Amino acid sequence: MTLRNPESIHPWTLPNRKSSYRNSEEERADRQTAVEAQLPVWRALLPGLMEKFSRIADPRRPGSIRHKLTVLLTFGLFMFIFQYASRRRANRELTRPTFWEHFREIFPEVETIPHMDTVQRILERINPGELEEVMTATVKRLLRSGRLKALLVEKQYVIAIDGTQKASRGQPWASEALHRRHGENQASSMAYALEASLVSPQGVVLPFLTEFCENAAEQQEFEKQDSELKACKRLLTRLRKMFPKLRILVVADGLYPNGPMMALCRDLHLDFMFVLPQSCLPSVWEEVKGLRKIEPNERRHRWGNREQIFWWINQIDYDFREASGAHRRLKVHVVGCTEFWEEGGKQQEAHWAWVSGQPLTAQNVVNRCNRAARHRWDIEEQILTEKHRGYAYEHLYSTDWTAMRNWHVLMHLGHLVNVMALHTEGLMKKVRELGFSGTLKFLYESWTQGWMDRDWLLARCQGPPRLTMAF
Repeated sequence: MTLRNPESIHPWTLPNRKSSYRNSEEERADRQTAVEAQLPVWRALLPGLMEKFSRIADPRRPGSIRHKLTVLLTFGLFMFIFQYASRRRANRELTRPTFWEHFREIFPEVETIPHMDTVQRILERINPGELEEVMTATVKRLLRSGRLKALLVEKQYVIAIDGTQKASRGQPWASEALHRRHGENQASSMAYALEASLVSPQGVVLPFLTEFCENAAEQQEFEKQDSELKACKRLLTRLRKMFPKLRILVVADGLYPNGPMMALCRDLHLDFMFVLPQSCLPSVWEEVKGLRKIEPNERRHRWGNREQIFWWINQIDYDFREASGAHRRLKVHVVGCTEFWEEGGKQQEAHWAWVSGQPLTAQNVVNRCNRAARHRWDIEEQILTEKHRGYAYEHLYSTDWTAMRNWHVLMHLGHLVNVMALHTEGLMKKVRELGFSGTLKFLYESWTQGWMDRDWLLARCQGPPRLTMAF
């Protein structure tokens, strides 16, 4: 039986029933109510995004500009907000006048409707770092606004990290792509990304930061390639530089509990909870087995339909050799959990273990394990959503490496806007009825199929936007 997170605000199952509308007026009223709930998020986030888009240096000749840079990037952003899986489909459907006539009433900055090939050409020339700064500034603004305070665990924001393959092709397509041999005569080139997302006990996941594994342009095939661990070191350094004072708890899978990674977290003042397999850190496990006999730290807890027994050992010495050859010693802390539940009339049992950056106590062990470390799974769910539920994560919108990275940032920005909208109190009822993908489709149809008129829309845009989140 799959464990349901007791704190999750998401629907577990969707109703299987016919439409409840008795006539078209009821449907119109429901669609307008949904759009009215989405509008405050757009009005709160999109003006700031468009203003930041306008600050990006435009690489085009001034005399040749037909569409403003803000228009091009906003158009690319809405390809992901409305979940178009290709530029061709966006050209066909996103350029219809019904939506843009309404959109310009709220955001007059969007004066023209460009072709997606024009968006592609500009993304080939923009430094991806500038779009990433827009993403970072948007997240900072949300953090400063206090709208994400409910996601804190032990007064820290939980950042989950995980790597995934973005795309793979049987022939070379970018010098920066990683290469892999299959047998003697076959090879493939791939883009591999390390993702960092803000996760929470409520199940809310916000895309945060991406670090691509990429080879140097002049790198030879026999030279050692970039790797997920190297990318993680760069990502954590960027994370601390972008948010120098933010209290962060990093959660990740069993690839990361090693001396250099834990030392980097300590140096950057990042707390951590890494999955600790039995095959990792054998000297630490040896200490744990011995100390558990004389330090019986234990707490029992009921979580959903499961009984949990937590144990922990603090202040374990771990020695390792750094890349420079110098020896270093860290104090680490290990926590484990044994779960019991009944399934199919039989008693089931599961075991978990993590290495922690901070000592465990009876007061914090449940929060650090259940409300933080276990939500490492949420980033896997986010990646699954972006791959298979509308965001076309694995689709190469361009074989140009720079454009590919820029499309990736726009995808995350679109996903972020959608996550914030879907977690407002006004839309959660619709989410419980239709699910996330169904609600986004419902909203898209409401915007593009003539369910609203100009006067109704303008009446809903008076005064500052007020956001009430469901978490």
